[in-house]
Amino acid sequence: KHWAAGSKIHVPAFQINGDINANGAGDALFSGFCLASSWSDETTISLKQAGEFASLVARQRCDTITRDSAPESADFLMNKVQNGNLPEIIA
Repeated sequence: KHWAAGSKIHVPAFQINGDINANGAGDALFSGFCLASSWSDETTISLKQAGEFASLVARQRCDTITRDSAPESADFLMNKVQNGNLPEIIA
Protein backbone atom coordinates (compact mmCIF):
# COMPACT_ATOMS: atom_id res chain seq x y z
CA LYS A 1 0.00 0.00 0.00
CA HIS A 2 1.28 3.43 -0.86
CA TRP A 3 0.97 6.18 1.70
CA ALA A 4 0.34 9.79 0.77
CA ALA A 5 2.70 12.46 2.06
CA GLY A 6 1.55 13.55 5.48
CA SER A 7 -0.23 10.27 6.24
CA LYS A 8 0.06 9.14 9.83
CA ILE A 9 -0.09 5.77 11.50
CA HIS A 10 -0.11 5.08 15.22
CA VAL A 11 1.98 2.26 16.63
CA PRO A 12 1.60 1.79 20.37
CA ALA A 13 4.38 1.12 22.82
CA PHE A 14 4.24 -2.40 24.20
CA GLN A 15 4.34 -3.20 27.90
CA ILE A 16 7.77 -3.99 29.36
CA ASN A 17 7.98 -6.51 32.21
CA GLY A 18 11.34 -5.57 33.75
CA ASP A 19 13.02 -2.27 34.42
CA ILE A 20 13.57 0.00 31.43
CA ASN A 21 17.03 0.58 30.01
CA ALA A 22 16.56 2.77 26.95
CA ASN A 23 20.20 2.63 25.87
CA GLY A 24 20.12 1.60 22.21
CA ALA A 25 16.34 1.83 21.89
CA GLY A 26 16.41 4.23 18.95
CA ASP A 27 18.93 2.10 17.08
CA ALA A 28 16.84 -1.01 17.72
CA LEU A 29 13.63 0.72 16.57
CA PHE A 30 15.23 2.05 13.39
CA SER A 31 16.91 -1.25 12.58
CA GLY A 32 13.69 -3.17 13.18
CA PHE A 33 11.76 -0.81 10.89
CA CYS A 34 14.38 -1.11 8.14
CA LEU A 35 14.38 -4.91 8.38
CA ALA A 36 10.58 -5.17 8.33
CA SER A 37 10.30 -2.69 5.45
CA SER A 38 12.62 -4.81 3.34
CA TRP A 39 11.16 -8.20 4.33
CA SER A 40 11.83 -10.41 1.33
CA ASP A 41 9.42 -13.32 1.62
CA GLU A 42 6.14 -13.65 -0.24
CA THR A 43 4.32 -11.50 2.31
CA THR A 44 3.49 -7.84 1.88
CA ILE A 45 4.21 -5.85 5.03
CA SER A 46 2.21 -2.69 5.71
CA LEU A 47 3.80 0.38 7.27
CA LYS A 48 1.80 -0.27 10.43
CA GLN A 49 3.13 -3.83 10.61
CA ALA A 50 6.68 -2.57 10.02
CA GLY A 51 6.14 -0.14 12.91
CA GLU A 52 4.78 -2.91 15.14
CA PHE A 53 7.76 -5.10 14.32
CA ALA A 54 10.14 -2.23 15.09
CA SER A 55 8.35 -1.60 18.37
CA LEU A 56 8.75 -5.28 19.34
CA VAL A 57 12.48 -5.13 18.55
CA ALA A 58 12.88 -1.96 20.65
CA ARG A 59 10.82 -3.53 23.47
CA GLN A 60 13.13 -6.52 23.52
CA ARG A 61 16.15 -4.18 23.72
CA CYS A 62 14.71 -1.94 26.48
CA ASP A 63 13.36 -4.61 28.82
CA THR A 64 16.05 -5.51 31.36
CA ILE A 65 14.57 -9.01 31.65
CA THR A 66 15.02 -9.82 27.92
CA ARG A 67 17.87 -7.48 26.95
CA ASP A 68 20.69 -9.80 28.04
CA SER A 69 19.05 -13.08 27.03
CA ALA A 70 19.00 -14.64 23.59
CA PRO A 71 16.83 -12.40 21.40
CA GLU A 72 13.68 -13.68 19.77
CA SER A 73 14.34 -14.28 16.08
CA ALA A 74 13.14 -11.85 13.44
CA ASP A 75 10.96 -14.61 11.96
CA PHE A 76 9.33 -15.23 15.35
CA LEU A 77 8.63 -11.50 15.87
CA MET A 78 7.30 -11.06 12.32
CA ASN A 79 4.99 -14.04 12.85
CA LYS A 80 3.57 -12.26 15.94
CA VAL A 81 2.95 -9.12 13.88
CA GLN A 82 1.34 -10.94 10.95
CA ASN A 83 -0.94 -12.98 13.21
CA GLY A 84 -1.88 -10.06 15.46
CA ASN A 85 -0.35 -11.87 18.43
CA LEU A 86 1.03 -8.70 20.04
CA PRO A 87 1.82 -8.07 23.69
CA GLU A 88 -0.16 -5.76 25.95
CA ILE A 89 0.12 -2.09 25.02
CA ILE A 90 0.85 0.75 27.37
CA ALA A 91 -2.38 2.68 27.87
